[in-house]
Amino acid sequence: MRRIDPFAVHGYKYIKYISKHFEMVHYGLPGSIVDCEHVDINVKQKDIDSFNHIAGNEIKKRKSSGDIIACFYGSENKMACEKNKDCKWLEPSIGYRTDSVFSPYRVFTSYAQMHMFYGERQMLMNPSWYDEVIPNPFTISEFEFSNKKQDYFLCFGRINSMKGVALAIQATEKLGKKLVIAGPGNLKDIGYNSTPKHVELFGEANAEQRKFLMKSAKCLLGLTYYVEPFGNMIVEANLSGTPVITTDWGGFVDTVDHGKTGYRVKDFKSLLNSIESIESISPLDCRNWGLKFSDEEVHHRHYIYLNKMIKGDFYDLKD
Repeated sequence: MRRIDPFAVHGYKYIKYISKHFEMVHYGLPGSIVDCEHVDINVKQKDIDSFNHIAGNEIKKRKSSGDIIACFYGSENKMACEKNKDCKWLEPSIGYRTDSVFSPYRVFTSYAQMHMFYGERQMLMNPSWYDEVIPNPFTISEFEFSNKKQDYFLCFGRINSMKGVALAIQATEKLGKKLVIAGPGNLKDIGYNSTPKHVELFGEANAEQRKFLMKSAKCLLGLTYYVEPFGNMIVEANLSGTPVITTDWGGFVDTVDHGKTGYRVKDFKSLLNSIESIESISPLDCRNWGLKFSDEEVHHRHYIYLNKMIKGDFYDLKD
């Protein structure tokens, strides 16, 4: 399991916790390590059609009518489901493009993602009772709380214009603050031919380096220009006792308690003001907020949702 693939991480965790309550079978590439029965689907990694064809047939051999097929990759799993139409199709972690959503049972990672899906599918007047919002899960032990901060602000993730890295550079330069940028990419990709004096390029961080950078930063800057489906880095920072400053849309509306765990900003002036007042945010409040995204809390909500699917316990009883 690669740490940088959030879909694989979530799938692995989902199986780990949910398999304690339900009989599960995982259909995946050879070498997959999961906490349930595993069936090898022996194809080249990007041969999606062949994967679906074989996986669909393998599911047929083991299924019972009414079984649930959980799809972590959206429409990439659709063909295998269509071979098993007597099963219930579930997408348990929709943090991907909403045009890839195909199943009748849907769990979105944020309300922003769910509402964007409704808008794109012209469902604003007829949303589905089968839909749920459950955030991404986090392993608390991977993050270390600290209320002692070093004198730098942090950008964590890919270096590109859509991540708002240039905006973070401009704001910290304006206020004379140090900025550490940790992630893949090059400043040339966002228009800088040289590294500004107040910026430190850390490069890609491993798990231990990420832990140190997160807990030591005065603040994490997550200034994405697009509608972020969730934004894992926000919860990771909060679990480290580090407040955040983000733009005011997408999953940040769900993950940032404005004024208590950080700030959501709408213009450059409010960004500067938030940077200047960030030390008023309590590291302990950030940590306590982050704890509600723990593996145990999140997967308990998945357990409740799965039971609703099994029992047909929705207001609209059409299943």
